[in-house]
Amino acid sequence: MRKLKASIVQVFSGLRFRLLLLVLLASAPLVALTLHTAWEDRRRAIAGWRQKSQDLQKIAWQDEEELIGSTRQLLLAVSESSYVRSFDARRCKKGVDDLFASYPRFANLGLLTTNCEILASARPVAAGRMAERAFVKKALNERTFTIGSFPGSNSRPTINFGHPVLDHSGRLLGVVFAEVDLQYFDRFGAEVPAQLPAGATWTEIDRAGTVLARYPGPERWIGKALPEADLLPMLLEHPEGVLEEPAPEGTRNFYAFSSRPSELAKGQVIAILSIPRQMLFAQADRVLRMNLIWLGIATALACLLGWGAGKLLILQPVKALARLSARLAMGDLSVRTGASHTHDELGQLTLAFDQMAQALEQRELEHRQATQKLQALSHRLVEVQETERRHIARELHDEIGQSLTIAEMNLHAALQSQGTAAKERRMRESIQAVERVLEQVHDLSLNLRPSILDDLGLEPALRWYTHRQAACTGLHAEFKPASLENRLDLVIETECFRVAQEALTNVVRHAQARAVTVDLSRRNGHLHLRVRDDGIGFNVAALRSQAVQGASLGLLSMEERASLAGGGLEFISVLGKGTEVHAWFPIRWNSPEGAEAVDD
Repeated sequence: MRKLKASIVQVFSGLRFRLLLLVLLASAPLVALTLHTAWEDRRRAIAGWRQKSQDLQKIAWQDEEELIGSTRQLLLAVSESSYVRSFDARRCKKGVDDLFASYPRFANLGLLTTNCEILASARPVAAGRMAERAFVKKALNERTFTIGSFPGSNSRPTINFGHPVLDHSGRLLGVVFAEVDLQYFDRFGAEVPAQLPAGATWTEIDRAGTVLARYPGPERWIGKALPEADLLPMLLEHPEGVLEEPAPEGTRNFYAFSSRPSELAKGQVIAILSIPRQMLFAQADRVLRMNLIWLGIATALACLLGWGAGKLLILQPVKALARLSARLAMGDLSVRTGASHTHDELGQLTLAFDQMAQALEQRELEHRQATQKLQALSHRLVEVQETERRHIARELHDEIGQSLTIAEMNLHAALQSQGTAAKERRMRESIQAVERVLEQVHDLSLNLRPSILDDLGLEPALRWYTHRQAACTGLHAEFKPASLENRLDLVIETECFRVAQEALTNVVRHAQARAVTVDLSRRNGHLHLRVRDDGIGFNVAALRSQAVQGASLGLLSMEERASLAGGGLEFISVLGKGTEVHAWFPIRWNSPEGAEAVDD
């Protein structure tokens, strides 16, 4: 069980699984784009549905105008016909029947007298009933074309039109009336049913919510209340729009609506085009399904290719690098990948690994050389210490000891001498011996550490030492001081002075020079020291190699002093043309934590 868990963890944390995860993440924008496209398709479907509603509204308005206009023209023609103006009942009956047979849209057609008596009618109708109609009264009173009110829920879906009959002198003779069947649209292929999308419903209502027209099935709804009664407040609140609301059947429908004025309804008519949600988005959903299927197939193929190709192209080179890294960590600095350094990422990675291994190997070599150099420096330092001690002991024994011995002997002799002249000579020789001792002690003290460095600072100390060496050896010396306003840190002053002291010592001992220049300057936040001579010069690389082997301490000592003070040092030498020692130090010395400045 534990092995199974470890295997599962290894699979899901492996590089190949991460590569597959990367493929899936790369597919995420495509999924988002597909969903966005589907959302845009749905938005366009809704916008198209609204446009379809407006187009059908325009067609319905044109149908209504055509119905009213054609009915007006027909009734006008009938009112001006000879058989109507003759007011012959038989001729009028025959003319009305012939006309009725030619216009199937009419449910009835007839002629009324001014007393509202029926002179002729295509279908039977009660005279008293017609007399009560408002459109008949209006036609008689106003002598104009009139439209009756919309039928109630218990009446047939028809609407009446009337037109006055006038003789040539303008005298009112009667009223021609026509009853139009509102269901003729379905029966005879009107434009609205023909343009209605499959599964959609077209409804026209007045502001009271009464259905004026509904397709399909107008005979069941005309004159009745709107079945989606909850929509009426929202339909009345806005002149047009699109709503998504639950339908009475339990589905969710989209309702695109708009309003227009209507002469048939005597006010505003609201047209509603509704369709179930799944039908409206059927095309968009079908496209979405196909896109997701193809995207899934493409992603699956990409994962399969990534699983197989990832092992060959990525996993194997990475595992090889891991093995080489383990060897490198164990100390095998000679390890290299041996792969070609191409410009791709793996090529750059192998190049970086090889460069790292080479750099580590170079640093190890440098570390060994530095260790050898440090060992040589330590060995030479011990030798120099012993040499200096022997020198100091010899000075004390040979010079100072002899002088003190002479002074002691002279004093004893003076005590035993009887003559004044002899005493005076002995005392004078003792004084000279003591003076020589004082001078030798003074010189020895100056060589160890000049007090002028502590009392006055770096610039006076360098000037004094440069001219002192020149006076002792016959060199032509020139000192170029820097404008140092304040004293530097003691460590900087000491190390700079010691580098200059060692450089001048080397000039005196080895350079065979005639002139030397000591230049002290301040630039870019550093103190620069340059000691130039016109001597014979030397091979810097060869002398440095000898110094590492322990043959010479001067070069290593100067480099160590400059480095310990936070600066650096370089040698520029040309055989036969002289040498320049250039050292630089920070103006402010940052003492390492826990370190103490120790003067030599």
